[in-house]
Amino acid sequence: MGTTDAGRDVYECQHCGKVTVDDSASDSHEESRPHPEAPPAKSPELAVVLRDVFGISETGITICVHLMEDGESTAGEIAEHLDVDRSTVSRQLNHLTDIGLLEKRRRLLTDGGHVHVYSPVDVEEVRQQLTAGLYAWLDEALELVENVNREKVAALARADRSDRNSAGIYWDE
Repeated sequence: MGTTDAGRDVYECQHCGKVTVDDSASDSHEESRPHPEAPPAKSPELAVVLRDVFGISETGITICVHLMEDGESTAGEIAEHLDVDRSTVSRQLNHLTDIGLLEKRRRLLTDGGHVHVYSPVDVEEVRQQLTAGLYAWLDEALELVENVNREKVAALARADRSDRNSAGIYWDE
């Protein structure tokens, strides 16, 4: 994944698949250091991270880019400009507002009624929100991996106590 602003490199060993984070700013233990032959892991594409971590679709990304270029728009204006169904645009706008990438405000119409206008949030604020969200997601993902590892060890321990042939537990290596 290359070097981050915090000075961390992510490595994946080509032989055992172990992924490690080398934090040059910390005193890491020898066993957590990357294998010497492990090249830096490849960085995922931004669109993949936005989709997988934050649930932002390709349409959502297109809407964000449009708003960054135009400054502000209504759902109807965006739908017309991008030639996308208005309900799809509205759904995406609500999601992007919920995760803090867009601001939504109400504009009163001269003929009566109102319309919602969407505009992008300041880039630095978005960066901070996405960074915090990414770390929260990473903590959850690591917790899931740890739970799977605990379940695997527990299953192996149960299988060890009983007849291994009748355990019926198979793990890929």
